[in-house]
Amino acid sequence: MYKLLIIFFFVLFEISLYSQNEGDSWVIGYSDDSSNHKTSVMHLNFSNANLKVEYHYDELLWMTGTAANICDSTGDPIIWTNGMQIFGKKGIEIAHRIAYDSDPISYWNYYSDHGEGPIGFPLPDGAVILPFPLSPNYYFVIYHYSEVHPDGYFQVTKFLSALIKVNNNLTYDLIYQDSIIGPYKHWLASKICATKHANGRDWWITTFDANSPHYYSFLLDPNGIQLDHEGNVDEIVKEGLGQVEFSSQGNYFARLDAITLDEGQYVTLFRFDRCSGDFERLNTFHTDAGATTGVSFSPSERYLYADDNSHLWQWDLLSSDIAASQVLVDTFDGFIQPNWFGMYFGPMASATDGKIYIIPPAGSSKYMHVIERPDLPSPDCRFTQHSVYLEKSNGRSAPNIPNFRLGPIDGSPCDTLGIDNHPIARWKYEEDLPGIWKTIRFIDLSFYNPTSWHWDFGNGSTSDEANPVHTYEPGLYQVCLTVSNSFSSDSTCHWVNILSTNVNHENELSDDLTFLPNPFHSEINIQSQSEFSQEVKITLFDILGKPVFKKSSILVPGKFNIPELTNGLYFLVIEDQNGHFYTVKMMKI
Repeated sequence: MYKLLIIFFFVLFEISLYSQNEGDSWVIGYSDDSSNHKTSVMHLNFSNANLKVEYHYDELLWMTGTAANICDSTGDPIIWTNGMQIFGKKGIEIAHRIAYDSDPISYWNYYSDHGEGPIGFPLPDGAVILPFPLSPNYYFVIYHYSEVHPDGYFQVTKFLSALIKVNNNLTYDLIYQDSIIGPYKHWLASKICATKHANGRDWWITTFDANSPHYYSFLLDPNGIQLDHEGNVDEIVKEGLGQVEFSSQGNYFARLDAITLDEGQYVTLFRFDRCSGDFERLNTFHTDAGATTGVSFSPSERYLYADDNSHLWQWDLLSSDIAASQVLVDTFDGFIQPNWFGMYFGPMASATDGKIYIIPPAGSSKYMHVIERPDLPSPDCRFTQHSVYLEKSNGRSAPNIPNFRLGPIDGSPCDTLGIDNHPIARWKYEEDLPGIWKTIRFIDLSFYNPTSWHWDFGNGSTSDEANPVHTYEPGLYQVCLTVSNSFSSDSTCHWVNILSTNVNHENELSDDLTFLPNPFHSEINIQSQSEFSQEVKITLFDILGKPVFKKSSILVPGKFNIPELTNGLYFLVIEDQNGHFYTVKMMKI
């Protein structure tokens, strides 16, 4: 007899009155025909700290690069844009055309589908959506406008805004659109990004001149959006294809600009002052160039990541020589989506589950890569290639969503509104190493500036680490995390259920049975090497420990169909007639 350990996840996330859920879900994908389910808008829901993909066939919108959305207080997307249109819940069209130019050779018409409709601006980080401070239910959508450059290509010349009111009955009022928020006829960078002001309420919105050291810092406050000031960094920042991103606490800002295959691409790292809105250039790193490549920070701001389609790099921002800290995380493994292109590395997006998702640069891709533990040095950051299967197509869109869970810089000169950082405890857990389910890694997802952590593992052991690893014996444990700072404390508890099941060696199910396919879609085939036929009971549990499918009697070897389930990880538990159990992890795609 031996013990087989499994974990069922009982997540008891409570929605705090103070939590900021505006970034809990992403809207990506594209669709031009609700009756053709080959393509669809998708909501990537991270509300319970685990990715859940939701397909919305009634929401018709193409996204081919620019993607931005904002969620309501429950984490449900409420407004989104591709830079050419604005939509709301259930596919309600809020603005039919934004940044529109009727000229047949305009940027807008160039990215329309043969006159049938817009396919979305192809550049990443071309729009962002922010709440209007002190005006509940009002939102600004900020987006770019491009014209023909003298050298013959399209270049951004101005940024525009729309103001939208969301009514209690989930109707929308478009207050205005296409209002200029910046200087006109400068050749601007195509990328725009936002982070919280140090007062914890207002927002900095930033962009650069193209091929210039010049930048613009706009401020969104209760009076609306206005240009706060212009500034310069110490050298020209070349404009190329790629992303921009603020770090989670807004202390750093990174630009990735792919120039040409011969020249390569530049990753420029800046320090950002959330009080003044000023940039300071720290480093510029050079790599090979890619097409539609990405850049992102780890949640703690410790590590910077960038890719060039074929390589993923990591830099340690706490190193005394950041440039010398560059390490290669991984190289593209050559995986090709069936009947399509290679799933190379592309734009990145940080999610509220603590992971970084990397979108392949090929339009109509159905996979995502994941940096599972981005706050650890490579290779412990655990990068998995094409490990998320979307089923429906995504048009290389990585949502431009700022960190809504960011408070003031307490004690700074700009901490003037009396808004204090009262920490909110959030966490999740997972196996520390694949297949070793009794050793658990706890992952802190708390926000609003906790400065201390205390874990009660439910078995008499504790830890004051932010992300501890703990080993259990079989049993049911209530694990609690308490986070604190000088203002207050907050606690959140989850159940961790580690079950011991016994397998009789005289009837060795674990060696005899094979489960195909894994990942599965709608059918599971249980095969037996010994071909010994027996009746068993099967139960399929989801990752929260909820039974989602049962059969009280089934003959194995044999096949059975699974009803439609959400893609993700499941546990198939088999009980034989003698009360012996066998459990296997199954992935639904």
